[in-house]
Amino acid sequence: MNNATQNETVVGVFLDENYAQRAINALQSAGYRARIADESAIDSFRSLGWKDDIVSLYRSRLGEGNAVVVVQGANGADAMGTLLDNGAEYINLKESGNSMNASQTQRGNAQQTQGYDANYYRKLQAQQRQYGAYDQQLGRARNAEEIKLQLRDETLTPVKQAREAGQVQLKKVVHEEQVEVPVTLRREEVVLERTPVNREVSASDRGITMDDDQVISVPVYEETVELQKHTRVREEVSLGKRAVEEQQTLTGTTRHEEAELQQSGDVRVNRSATETGNSNAAMRNQRQETQDNTQA
Repeated sequence: MNNATQNETVVGVFLDENYAQRAINALQSAGYRARIADESAIDSFRSLGWKDDIVSLYRSRLGEGNAVVVVQGANGADAMGTLLDNGAEYINLKESGNSMNASQTQRGNAQQTQGYDANYYRKLQAQQRQYGAYDQQLGRARNAEEIKLQLRDETLTPVKQAREAGQVQLKKVVHEEQVEVPVTLRREEVVLERTPVNREVSASDRGITMDDDQVISVPVYEETVELQKHTRVREEVSLGKRAVEEQQTLTGTTRHEEAELQQSGDVRVNRSATETGNSNAAMRNQRQETQDNTQA
């Protein structure tokens, strides 16, 4: 693996593209540009000032069927650690400017501090090569037979946040309406009554001649009405808040990894069908239990 600090190019070698793709996914999630390199990409390392023996090392690994991952614009220690965590071959080149001593990273502070030249790693047999981060129990990195493929599951966790849904204002609005109020009014009417009389003028009436005017005034009354307004309290309204709960179901997509055995040629694999079925069932049950605990 080559040296890098900030905004540098980091290279990792993997046993196959499955390991390489896992590393690429992790690097891209961290914001790095990572891809699987072909021969032309490896030849372009010379433009970075790398020596021919280093370029030859990565070309030979590619020719053996390994996958070579190139990380650009990287923080060297962080990118190298991610590559090692995902099973990259441990290559500690001693050439300054073209290698990174893994002991300088947090993930490899127990690894050897003295690097080797590119020819040393190019001549290493497959069973002598080491992969991944330093293993404290082994006292070294793992070899090709010891490296394990980690299977991971994604889970969904609801994260609640409070946000303002709106505002409510309480104010008075005056409305007008026509109201009919029934009322009974009294008024006086003049009643004219005529009584036939056939008698002589009485002595009391003799002082009144026919030439005298006589006027009888009778005042007539009636009731009138006007409406007076009176204000009264009809209702009291208060505004407050209370918390209510409602059940919602969120839908999301999760991924899970399963191991798939690929073989070519005449290879006999001794594997118990019962153990395989139990292993897959256990993984499914564990995923379901995790989802149930998350929803609860």
